Amino acid sequence: MATKAKSTEAPKPTPAAAPSPHASTLAKGLKLVEGGKHAEAVTLLEALIKEAEASGEWAIKRRAQVYLTLAQSHLRPAQAATVDPMTELQAHLNRREHAAAQKVLDKLLKDQPGRGLLHYLRAVAFAQADQAEPAAEALKKALELDPDLVFLWHMEPDFAAMRKSPLFAFTEGR
Repeated sequence: MATKAKSTEAPKPTPAAAPSPHASTLAKGLKLVEGGKHAEAVTLLEALIKEAEASGEWAIKRRAQVYLTLAQSHLRPAQAATVDPMTELQAHLNRREHAAAQKVLDKLLKDQPGRGLLHYLRAVAFAQADQAEPAAEALKKALELDPDLVFLWHMEPDFAAMRKSPLFAFTEGR
């Protein structure tokens, strides 16, 4: 039994969309970026973004924004981040660099001598260096300024070796 094949007409090809009038401008902008002419690229791409937005060409606008950001990053490279002294101090203590920590502490204590936490951290640095006497003095000053720091003292592993020393008797009962 033979069946007849249904004949359907092949869909007619749709005419290719005309290239965007802004595509050639985008191509120029890309060449400027790739050629290292970042200032010129920024000017061209900023204008292109406005025109593409006005005409509703969102794809062109998005691509132009990507290359604009790239060109701007070459004009204004990121500045090196500055580390605040407390972060630097904590990093030194975490790496057990007690001498470097003491240098940072000297600067901080010069500006903030009444800050108990700084005296406590000085005690930690001395404890890391196995210097019990200066550690006890710094801890005593810290607790005079901020009695709540005694909780850190009891938990700090750097004080484990010297916690039972008579130098730290002033912490008993706190």
